[in-house]
Amino acid sequence: MAGANPVRVLVTGFGPFPGVPHNASETLVRLLAMQAASRTAEIELSTAVLPVSWATAHEAAKSAVATFAPDAVLHFGVSRRATAFEIESRAVNISGSRPDAHGHTLPPMPLVRAGAPLLTPTLAPLHLIRALRRANVPAELSRNAGRYLCNALYYRSLAREGDGGPLAAFIHMPVLGDPSLRPRITITEAVDAARILVQAAAEAVLRAKRQTARHGRSGHGNGSQTFHRDGWSGRTLWRERG
Repeated sequence: MAGANPVRVLVTGFGPFPGVPHNASETLVRLLAMQAASRTAEIELSTAVLPVSWATAHEAAKSAVATFAPDAVLHFGVSRRATAFEIESRAVNISGSRPDAHGHTLPPMPLVRAGAPLLTPTLAPLHLIRALRRANVPAELSRNAGRYLCNALYYRSLAREGDGGPLAAFIHMPVLGDPSLRPRITITEAVDAARILVQAAAEAVLRAKRQTARHGRSGHGNGSQTFHRDGWSGRTLWRERG
């Protein structure tokens, strides 16, 4: 891949919310951004920390996508049930009633009026799981993204981008720093794993672009459909200096 045309990957995390005063996904995103600054241009990375707000989280993500124009988006959040990385395989069109970081709540209601009951990711979850497991990182497939801001962001992102937008996935990681929980990863290991996922996302983008060029299709979506069906593992794209 030519350095003049890097794959653009946006990585988002969330800020604190009730019960989680220090969100590990925010820490992961900030550390990932610091590490990426010292790397070459095979992958162009952008990061954003989103507010845990029913009113503004989606708009903040939408703004980050519009500003950076990514080829792929990896959304990260935390889950108290997770002990490893959980790759979410679907998002549902309903809000929960838990208060956000500002104490605001929503009644259970559709996130997108007249939207599909559920949406599936355009970046194949099994590809991400395989990439992590090859590096001995504990990873699992999840069919339940919850009913909180994580699911809401995921669903709205998939509904907004559709087949023509960036490939997208949501990853839950454990809550770190809570002595009552026993995660199977540390924050250092989580950042290393996030780098692997960024590489895997870039590989998926190249796969989709090749399919588009081969079949004369437009957008990432058609290429990603073949990617979902066949699976693929390609070369490592994120090169070390020297």
